Amino acid sequence: MISADLHPEELQRIDELLRYEVLDTEDEKVLDELTQLASAICGTSISLISLVDKDRQWFKSRVGLNTQETPRDIAFCSHAILQDDIFEVPDTLADERFVDNPLVTGAPDIRFYAGTPLVSTNGMPIGTLCVIDTVPHKLDEKQQLALNTLAKQVVSQLELRLRNRQLERMQADQEKTFAILSHDLRSPFNGILGLSKILHENADTLEPELIAEMADGILESSLTFYQLLDEILQWSRNQLGAVHAELKTTALKPLITETLDLMAESFNLKKISIKLDINENTTVMADVNLTKTIIRNLLANAIKYTPEHGSIDIEAKSSDGQVKLVITDTGEGVPQDIQDQLFIDCVASQRGTQGESGHGLGLSLCGDFARKQRGYLSLDKTYTGGAKLILNFPKTAE
Repeated sequence: MISADLHPEELQRIDELLRYEVLDTEDEKVLDELTQLASAICGTSISLISLVDKDRQWFKSRVGLNTQETPRDIAFCSHAILQDDIFEVPDTLADERFVDNPLVTGAPDIRFYAGTPLVSTNGMPIGTLCVIDTVPHKLDEKQQLALNTLAKQVVSQLELRLRNRQLERMQADQEKTFAILSHDLRSPFNGILGLSKILHENADTLEPELIAEMADGILESSLTFYQLLDEILQWSRNQLGAVHAELKTTALKPLITETLDLMAESFNLKKISIKLDINENTTVMADVNLTKTIIRNLLANAIKYTPEHGSIDIEAKSSDGQVKLVITDTGEGVPQDIQDQLFIDCVASQRGTQGESGHGLGLSLCGDFARKQRGYLSLDKTYTGGAKLILNFPKTAE
C-alpha cells in the first residue's frame, strides 16, 4: 500500500476545511440527495461526501456504507485531493498503490473508486465527492461530467450552509448586544440627568466641594457614554463590512501617547498612575485607526477595573520579529467564567470599581479588529495581580 503525500499547502487546507464548520455534524437531506444522485448516475453501490481531516477522512454524507470515518493514511480520497480532476482507479487489484489496502482486502471490499475534489471558494480541496463499487468499473464521459457538476453543487451547499450559520450567529449576537446596550446606555444618562437636575435646582445652596463632586460625576458619566457610543458606531460599521485593515509599518509609541492624552481626564478622575515602557524605535505592522481603537478600549477597560490610586503599566515586548503590547492593571482581574470568550463574544461584564457600568462589546470588537490585522488579543491567565491583556501584532516583513 502506498499512502498519499500531504497536500503542498496542508495547513491552509485544514484551516479552510475547519472554516466550513461541518465536521462531526448531523446528516443533511440536501447533501444526502446529491450523494444518492451521484451513485445513481455512476451506477455504483457506494457514494460519499468525504472530508479529509488531519488524521482521518470523515463522511458528511454516505450511501451504501455505514462507517462514519476511516484513517487518512488508507483513504483513497487522500490521493484524490492532490488531483485537479477526477481521480479514478478502475481496478484496485491491478493498482500497486491499493492492492493491499485494508479497504480493499477487507470491508467495504473496494474494487473501483472515482473521486473528484471538493474545491472551496478559496481554491483549497477540502475533500471529495466519490463513488465506489465492489466490482471493477470505469466512468464514461457523461458520468465524469455529472460527478464534477455534483461536486460543485456540494461546495455550493456547504457555502450556503456556512452563510446561514453565520447569519444565525449574527442575529443572536445582535439581539444579545442590543439587550446589553439598551441597559448600559441608560446608566450614564441617568447619572448625567440626575446630577444636572440637582445642580440646576440647588446650585445656590450647595457647598463648592459638593458642586465639584457632582461635576466630576457628570464628567465621568459623559466619558462613559461617549465611549459606549463610539463602540456602538465602530461595531455597526464592522457589522456592515465597512471596516477594512490597511497594514503598514507604524511607530507604536505615538499611538499610545496620543491615546493617553485623549484619556487623561479618565485617569485623573481615579488618580491612576501610568507607567509607559516602549522604545521610540519600536514599529509594528498595523492599521493605525484600528490599533488606536483597540488601545483605547483596552485602556478604558483597565481604568474601569483599577481602583482609585491604582496603576496601569504599558510595555512593548519584541521577539523574533513580533511585537506584543502588554497592558497590566492592578484591578481584580478577569472573572474565570468569561475568560475564554473575552475577545470573541459580547459578554455581560462586571461593574467597575466605582460602579462604572459594564458592557462586553468593547473587547469583543477589539478581538475582531486585531484579527483583521492578522494579529490577536490574549489574556495572561497566570497573572494574579490584576488583569494583563496582550495585543499580539503580526510579524513584520523581513
